[in-house]
Amino acid sequence: MKNNFTSWSTFFVLGVCILLSSCFNELPQKEETIAIKHYPVVKNNEAGNASLFLKVQLSHQEGTNEWDEIPIDAIDGFNYQMGYDYVINIRKEQMHNEATDGFYTAYTYLSEESKELVSPNATFELPLKSPSYQPATLAFGNVEVGYKMLGEIPIECSTLCEDLDITLETDGTVTGVFRHNGNNIIKLIQLK
Repeated sequence: MKNNFTSWSTFFVLGVCILLSSCFNELPQKEETIAIKHYPVVKNNEAGNASLFLKVQLSHQEGTNEWDEIPIDAIDGFNYQMGYDYVINIRKEQMHNEATDGFYTAYTYLSEESKELVSPNATFELPLKSPSYQPATLAFGNVEVGYKMLGEIPIECSTLCEDLDITLETDGTVTGVFRHNGNNIIKLIQLK
């Protein structure tokens, strides 16, 4: 009888341990509503290279002037278009990267609550050259072939193309003031 009790208690303790360890192995997952700004921002990615990021306001930041940045392609299934302010629903979950034994946040697009076209007069600033980024010059190209922000977003510079070319060659830091020009093109309206 005592052996039978010991066997049952061993199985019980083993079962509780397995149950508890499976609970601890579950990674957090949360659905939430986020806001996304109409223009991307430039930040250094984990590898230290300049990349485009979305400016997002997570649900706990709502009603504040606090924004976070996530890589522009981080929300799986979301088709971001510049020139629109979005409110979308996402699933946010912690994922384990076995190769690095680290964790990262994965975002999955669920649905769109709103997509509002910003005013044609809305302006925003982006760095075009800065020693804070690698590469320092973020506007790739020249007057002949045109410019693209980090090789991705076409920049319409019209009357400012020559000035942009010279400023990128001579100044250490260059910032552009932009407006949206449709079809994910940005129009340079001022150099700083």
